[in-house]
Amino acid sequence: MGKNTLRTGDAVDRAAAMDAVLGEGRHAVRATEGAAVEDMAYVKIGDELGHVSGFIDPNLGGDELRARIEEAFARMRERTAALEEAAQTSSPAVVAPAVLSSTPAGSVTEQWGRIEQWLRAHLPEVTIIGASAGSIERAVEATEARWSQELVELFGHINGFPREAWVQLFPVHELFDLERVIDERRLELEVWGELDEDAGAEPLTESFAGEAAETFVPDFVPFAGRDGNLLFVDTRPGPLQGCVTEFDKVGADDVGPRWVSISALLTELADSLEHGTVFDGRWAPTVADGRLEWHYQQ
Repeated sequence: MGKNTLRTGDAVDRAAAMDAVLGEGRHAVRATEGAAVEDMAYVKIGDELGHVSGFIDPNLGGDELRARIEEAFARMRERTAALEEAAQTSSPAVVAPAVLSSTPAGSVTEQWGRIEQWLRAHLPEVTIIGASAGSIERAVEATEARWSQELVELFGHINGFPREAWVQLFPVHELFDLERVIDERRLELEVWGELDEDAGAEPLTESFAGEAAETFVPDFVPFAGRDGNLLFVDTRPGPLQGCVTEFDKVGADDVGPRWVSISALLTELADSLEHGTVFDGRWAPTVADGRLEWHYQQ
């Protein structure tokens, strides 16, 4: 419904925890009383984490939903193992972490041009307006971060969508305008700063782009998100400077970078819109009643 609902609890063992997850997930969906709910849940049991769909499907049995959760956990374990192996075999020199998407970097202007052409052809009410150079410069100064050139170029082409002609450009994240970038970044720094202080966490010292910070740091510049779950550009130094990572309100940035750059994300998005292929490995685009919609694919 455009916001997250959190359910937590304790269990005597893993099997009981799984039963609780199924029960609370189903209950959360029923409690919406028919409102539209996104078909995606973040499930965590102990140290295991996964992104799962199916809680809203009344025809999906408990065994099938358990299997989906286990598959999601397995994918995350494989991802974590790959990162650990890379860390163990790397030399003392900076080695870029693995990136989830294999889409290479390209041209922001070229890829946005493909996206804009598709939007204008399929969404009659779409409004596309870029930010002025002065507005972008003021936003960069307000964040006190080293924006990548690609991030600057993106906002030069599109400064969010107006509320009266809003477009769901990404499946589970809302594209920000510059004002929202500043506000969201300030909010995340305040919230995570307080959490770190309460937990007695040591301040993050030297780190490089793509490495898990396990908190929100000043070098993160969010450009899309919803309810504390964000897409951000990592402006820290290193081979992956400018990569795009998902920030989760529960797991922070522990999933790792998703795309090597803004242009790589836009390339994958343009391919998805033009050819109907999945975006981010799991979302297929459709147009219904003049609106762009995304549907989760198994």
